[in-house]
Amino acid sequence: MAAEVTERQVRELLNNVIDPCSAAAGAPAGLDDMGLVRAVDIEPGPDGVRVRVALAITEPGCLMGLPFQATAYEQLLGLDGVARVDVTLDPDVEWSEADLSPEYARRLAEVRSSRREKLHQLGHRLPAQGGPGPVPVRLSQRVGE
Repeated sequence: MAAEVTERQVRELLNNVIDPCSAAAGAPAGLDDMGLVRAVDIEPGPDGVRVRVALAITEPGCLMGLPFQATAYEQLLGLDGVARVDVTLDPDVEWSEADLSPEYARRLAEVRSSRREKLHQLGHRLPAQGGPGPVPVRLSQRVGE
C-alpha cells in the first residue's frame, strides 16, 4: 500500500523551493509562503497518488516560472507514495503582497523595517550637502575625438 500524501506535505515541500527575489530582499521564502502555490490536488491511484499543483509567478515578466515548475516537479516526484506529478503555471494569476502567508508577511515587514532603520542611521553619519564628502562629477565626451 502506498504512503498517504497530504496537501500539507506538498505545501511544506514546495516551501523548500526558495524564491530568489525574496532571498535577495533578505527574507528568503518558499513558494507556498510567497503565495505562489495556487492549487493542490491529490488523487489516489493503484500505483500511488497523482499530485497536481498549479503555480503562479509574481509578475508576467518573472523568469523563474519554468525553474519553479521544474524544481517543484522533481521535489514532488521524490515524495514517498507519489506515482505521477503534474505542475502547471497559471499565467492569469494577478499576484499581490496580500497573497503572502501571514507569517512571512510579518517577517518581511521586520526585515524591511530593520533595513530602513539601518539606512536612517547611516544617513545621519553622511556629510551634509555642500560639506566635505563626495564631490559631484560631470562626465562628457567630445564628438570627433
